[in-house]
This record gives sequence, structure tokens and C-alpha cells, in this order.
Amino acid sequence: VFKPVRVLVTGATGFVGHHVVSSLSDAGHRILGMSRSPVRTPRLAGLDLCAYQMGEPLPRKVTEWMPEAVVHLAWEGIPDFSRQRCMHNVDDQTGFLRLALELPSVSRIVAAGSCSEYGAALGLSSGSAEVTPDDHLGRAKVSIHQMLRTDCAEVRVGLTWFRLFYVYGPGQRLESLVPSVLHQLASGNSPVVEQPDDARDFVYVSDVAEAFERAIHSTRAHDVIDLGFGQLQLVREVVDAAISGTDVTFRPTGECPQPPLEGLWANLDAARDLLGWRPTTSLVEGIRLTRVDLGLSSK
Repeated sequence: VFKPVRVLVTGATGFVGHHVVSSLSDAGHRILGMSRSPVRTPRLAGLDLCAYQMGEPLPRKVTEWMPEAVVHLAWEGIPDFSRQRCMHNVDDQTGFLRLALELPSVSRIVAAGSCSEYGAALGLSSGSAEVTPDDHLGRAKVSIHQMLRTDCAEVRVGLTWFRLFYVYGPGQRLESLVPSVLHQLASGNSPVVEQPDDARDFVYVSDVAEAFERAIHSTRAHDVIDLGFGQLQLVREVVDAAISGTDVTFRPTGECPQPPLEGLWANLDAARDLLGWRPTTSLVEGIRLTRVDLGLSSK
């Protein structure tokens, strides 16, 4: 029998946050969103929002509302992933999460990690809790995860730690790959992209949001789960999908006949076995939906 849950969502007005809030709301959960800048957009018209700066004491509105689950998405400073910015996020977020774990009503934390935690690994990800990051973002996410593993176990709060791969879709920063390519096309230009032969695991944001909603119902103590499409695609394939049906030709600089397909892709075993989740939105469909959301048409 479905039981609605009171869910506190940090980063609720961000790119992924918009979609997670929508998925939780559609499923019938009660939501309180937190954001440093709680500005309502059409997507968040009915959301109850609370202004909050990570690291500050919890607002009375939160403590009195008594959330049963916390979805933690907040990350300040994107796209600045310098050491200073990442360490600032670690300090502020661990402070917030420890305050959240003091709330007797909270029984589960669902948090967003990153595929950068895997460091220089290539191929199918290990899906292991133990990883070796090699950049500031990866190390920062691992620090937060380690704190949560320890503190959640001490107070018997369940934890789902999602490692997100390359999420795209409506609401993404315009400087990001997919919206940038779509805007160039809408202006009648052939897309200019850096490193067209990079291979990444692209996953549509609504599919990711569905996994967060499913994790709310988990009763397991601690899970580490990859969220990706489970396969590599070249950046040039993203552009090819975007220009499909137009008269634009993409001629990347330094094109090679058979570019090497090297990279890291998500291990979906845990998502399938623990949540019954798999991504369903193809790259072509995801790009089409993003174009529609942006109100763009190809010229």
C-alpha cells in the first residue's frame, strides 16, 4: 500500500531538483523544497519553498515540518569545481546533513554523488562503495559519502547514494553540451563543440528523477547506485542526434574515421536489482524533449 512521505529536497530549484520535485509530487509525496535562492518557476508553481544557506542552522519551518526523508541535491558554485569551492561545499553540506540526522522524524537520506568519484577508471564501473577519485569534485563527494555512511549507521537512518553520470535535459545550464548545441542550431549555425570524440554515459534527467522517487521507499541500510544509461556515446553522436532532420552538417575539427570509444559507463545492476529501475529515454528522444522545452526550432 502506497504511503506518502514528507520529503525535504535540497537544491529544489536546480536542474535535477526541478525534475525530482516533479517526480515526487506526481507520486503523491509531500514536499518541502530548500534553496539558497527560492525563486518559483512555472515548474515549481505549487511547491512549498524555504530559503536556506548550507551550513546554517535549520529553519524552524523545517524542524516543525518533521521530514521523513531528505533528498540532498544541493551543490553551490557550479561550474566552479576548484579545490576551494569543493571543500567549502564539503564543510557546509556535512554541517547540514548532521543537523538533518538529528531530526527524529528522518528515516532515510537519498543523496546525489557523481561518477567523478570513480577517478580515472574506464569501462563498466565497479559500482563499489570504495573508489579512488582523482579530482576535487570526486574527492569532495567521497568525503560527504563517507560521513553519511558513518553517521547514518550510528542513528539507524537508511542511505541511498546515487552516482550520477552525465545528466541532460530541460532546465540544464545553457552552457552545457546539449542546450548549447540546440541553441547553435536554432541560430542556423553548424555546432561547434570541444572534444567531439570524448565518450560519455548520457542519461535523461526525468529518468534520473524517477530513480530518486523509487529510493524514497527503500528500507535498506546503505546502497550505492549508479545512474546512467549504461553505455557510452561520443559527443559527436549527441550532435548528430541534435541535427537529425535538419540540413546542417557537422564537421568536427580533427575528425578521425574511427574515433576510439574510451570512457566510463554506469553499472546498472544495483539500480535494477534494488530499485527495479532502468533508463527508458533514448538520446534522440531526450534531445527532442529538451528542444521542445527550450522552445527552439531548427533553421
